[in-house]
Amino acid sequence: MRNRTAIALFLAPLLGCFVQVENPSLALTQSLCTGGSNCVPGFGAPLNLIQVNGQNSFTVNFGDQPLLKPSSDLGPAKLNSSLLLNGGSFDMTTAGANFSGVTSVTVLAALQPPSTPGADPCQPASNCTVIATYNSATDGPANQHLVLKGNGSDLLTFINATTHDLILQIQAQGTAPSPPAWNADVSMDMALTSRAKFP
Repeated sequence: MRNRTAIALFLAPLLGCFVQVENPSLALTQSLCTGGSNCVPGFGAPLNLIQVNGQNSFTVNFGDQPLLKPSSDLGPAKLNSSLLLNGGSFDMTTAGANFSGVTSVTVLAALQPPSTPGADPCQPASNCTVIATYNSATDGPANQHLVLKGNGSDLLTFINATTHDLILQIQAQGTAPSPPAWNADVSMDMALTSRAKFP
C-alpha cells in the first residue's frame, strides 16, 4: 500500500500540546494483484461469475496507530478519532483494458474476519456493510478510471483492533475487461479527524 506512512506522520503533534489533528483528504492506494501482475479474470465474462481468491476480497493493513482507533488513551488525554470514506476509484493498469462493460460496483467492509482463512468474509451477509458504490446509469460510463461514491462510513468501525486489518469485498455487475487477465489500482480518499479530550 502506498502512502500508509502518511498516517504515521500525524502522530507527531500528539507529542506536544495536541488538541486536534485533521486531514480532509488522505489517499491510500493498493493494487488488486500482488507484484503488479495481472490476476483478475477477463475475457469479457460476466462479472458476477468471476471469483478471485477470498471471494473478491482483499485486506488492507493500517498498522498499530493510536489515531486509527475510535477511542484510545494517550497519557492524560482521551483520543477520539474518525476516518470517513469520501470516495474511491479503480484505475486500470493493464494496457488495452478498460471498465466500459462495468454497470455497477459495490464495495463492502467486513465487521469481522471470516472464521476460515480465505473464506467469503460477507457470509453471512450481515457481517458486511456497503461503504462505496458505482452505477453507470447514474454516474456515467467508465473507461480506464472508475469513480466510487462513498457514503461517509467511518472505516475505524471496520479496522480489526488486533490485526489492524480492513477487509474489503468487491461485488460487480456487467462484463469484465477483454484481456485474459487484468489488474487495477484501488484508491480510497478518506477524511481523518482526531481530537484529544483532557481531564
